Amino acid sequence: MILEGVRRADGSPVDVTTTGTGPGLVLVHGTRAAADYARLADRLAARFTVHRYEREHTGRGGARYAVADDVALLGAVLTRTGARLVLGHGLGGLVALLATAGLLERCVDRVAVYDAVLPIDGSVPEEAIEQAARALATGSPDLALAHLDRHLRTSSLQAVRSERVQRLLGGVLARTEWGRSTAARLPQVLAETRAGLQFDGPAEVYADLPARALLLTGERSPAYFAEAAHAMAAAVPTATALVAGGCGHDSLLRAARRCVTPLETFLAGDTLF
Repeated sequence: MILEGVRRADGSPVDVTTTGTGPGLVLVHGTRAAADYARLADRLAARFTVHRYEREHTGRGGARYAVADDVALLGAVLTRTGARLVLGHGLGGLVALLATAGLLERCVDRVAVYDAVLPIDGSVPEEAIEQAARALATGSPDLALAHLDRHLRTSSLQAVRSERVQRLLGGVLARTEWGRSTAARLPQVLAETRAGLQFDGPAEVYADLPARALLLTGERSPAYFAEAAHAMAAAVPTATALVAGGCGHDSLLRAARRCVTPLETFLAGDTLF
């Protein structure tokens, strides 16, 4: 449904898909589209009323993506739906944490993130993102996809140095479900990620986080996700960092049990340990 009175920065309306019953939960997607989280929403719908929407994007007329616009949009969705729980993935995790940290009214009770793009004291490596941007700018989308995969996921590409092999593997990735979905949004994904990295700073920035937070990362995800999560948990009294065994960056999309169970347990207010 279209949320009455809620608009994006470019003035376009916001369509929200709602499913399930129980406490309201807003799902903030990562590099994949909100529609790609249908399996996760169905899993969570047994315990929560799940609201999915498309985050902010490059605006009409070439307007640049701004994290602040994304944070404001999440605030509007929370206000309009009345939800007090948030689950964010990837860059959506950063948006969820920034919103909860006080850039909006304090209307969140619990926030959970999985593999959040959380730049703390240079924790998020930028090399692969810059290489992906250069490849896309020079007309090599498959190579850009390969670099982005190396940034987001643990794969054989991390050990590959040959550009020729990277191009070949990028072509293979382009034929996967992840690759097809991401390739169509590469300019947007890269613009969003670069914008998120501008929020790099000390973990103490989040020290006064007013809500309980769970920072979950995948055991098979790139190490920088867990490093940032543990740094934040050490500095923030209300935050807890956990690792989901056997899970990678895309495990949340697949609604993998070992990834989703601790998230829904935490969001429901149950004991994690």
